[in-house]
Amino acid sequence: MKNENSISGWALASMILGIAAVIALLLSGYGYQWGWWTLGFAFTWLLPASGLLAFIGFSLAVVHGFARQRFNAKPAAKMVLTGAALSITVLGTIGYWFYQAMQYPPIHDITTDIADPPQFRDIVPLRAEAPNDTTYGDGEKADVQREHYPDIQTLYLEAGYPEAFNRALEAARQMPWEQIVTTDKRQGLIEAFDQLPWFGFIDDVVIRVDTAETSSGKSKIDVRSVSRLGQGDIGVNAHRIRDYLEIVRSMETDN
Repeated sequence: MKNENSISGWALASMILGIAAVIALLLSGYGYQWGWWTLGFAFTWLLPASGLLAFIGFSLAVVHGFARQRFNAKPAAKMVLTGAALSITVLGTIGYWFYQAMQYPPIHDITTDIADPPQFRDIVPLRAEAPNDTTYGDGEKADVQREHYPDIQTLYLEAGYPEAFNRALEAARQMPWEQIVTTDKRQGLIEAFDQLPWFGFIDDVVIRVDTAETSSGKSKIDVRSVSRLGQGDIGVNAHRIRDYLEIVRSMETDN
């Protein structure tokens, strides 16, 4: 009986630690987004704490499994499974994002036109307190983009400027962005920003529509996506540009 009670305590502890790990993981991001603590506190304390709690919770679940076989105790199966599942979820989430961070270059400013990136206008005041400015960067960063994102290129359309701008704007409206800030057809300028879930990081997007140099009957669309915070972006800006241009291409196919 003593063994059974002890093992049930391990099972309960595993579940409690799993729940605590999930709460710490979620609050590390949402707490920063809500202004409860700094990003440094979230990354230095809460994220590691969630991983440690999850590791201990999963370890207790494993110990419970071995002890159950040894002592033939009555298991608290639901508690053990819950604790193990929550712990694995937290460890898997942390591991996934760490792996993703290792796969992408430490740049946060991606554009289809490296030589002449689209410039922000109305977004600039919104970024006044952002650690990252809107300067594209040096030649080294451009080389890094060329190496890792060779497919991010200017999109040329078999369409006149008015139609191209309308497509560009409609595609922007179809994207799940937080807000479109600028729609200036005369200047060929569209600006928007997107707020990511969890930590609430904000990325800014500028789209430039112009006539193509080779033909008056063609147009071109350039896009730039920039993070306000952080050295790297885990590929988010490049993925955003790809998704946007794919929508524009699909409109061309439909028409």
